[in-house]
Amino acid sequence: MNQLTLDIAFDQEKKFADYCRTGNFVRLKGTTPNRLPHYRKLVFNVIDDTLQTAYPLTFGLLSKNEWKELVNDFFGTHNCQSYQVWKMPYELYEFVLNNDLPIKEKYPQLLNLLLFEWMEIEVFMMEDIEAAPFKTTGELITDELILNPEHFLLATEYPVHHKKASEISEADKSIYYILIFREPQTGKVIFIELSVLFAWLIEQIKTTANSVYQLSKEASEFFNIPQQQILENSQSFLNELYNQQFILGFK
Repeated sequence: MNQLTLDIAFDQEKKFADYCRTGNFVRLKGTTPNRLPHYRKLVFNVIDDTLQTAYPLTFGLLSKNEWKELVNDFFGTHNCQSYQVWKMPYELYEFVLNNDLPIKEKYPQLLNLLLFEWMEIEVFMMEDIEAAPFKTTGELITDELILNPEHFLLATEYPVHHKKASEISEADKSIYYILIFREPQTGKVIFIELSVLFAWLIEQIKTTANSVYQLSKEASEFFNIPQQQILENSQSFLNELYNQQFILGFK
């Protein structure tokens, strides 16, 4: 096969790929024009189904026309960078983030919702991370804790984690902290809403070798809350994290 033949074949393939993405009519040698839409519909449906599966809450928030227009714009104009299909939905989030779309004004919670839904996929699919060695017995308040490394702390402006997306309004705008982690035994993704104090506490446990008791002194000064109150509130919170296997054990 000579270079000219290869160039022609490449040009035909590119035109066909562009047509499948945009739906804009093209002439392709050796094809029947009235059959081309079937190929485009088939490819588009694969993309649409993948995105609906990744973003069921977002799909439920938008109208059918808004969703179809969003997917059409994304598929037709965005050059996907990942060769892994499961990562493609993240690029939809980036597409919405980086483009001036009317639906962002209509739905101010949209970006938070997309990111929240994506993070469930990200945590579920993330590579296994080996935890530091730990003991299974100890004291949650006074011992150094070993945390489940397969987690993210997410901050959002809207309560997309516990309120129906269509019922969220500007009145809900605030700062919400969400702990997202994967259960070691089941692989199930867990979401826990955190107060700003407990979000801070988890970050400090991750980055220091201090116990909760030691950290409570700094927290008391930083948040202007009595140390004893912090310790009392922390006990039940830490018990919950231990029972759900976010706290794996003790150093």
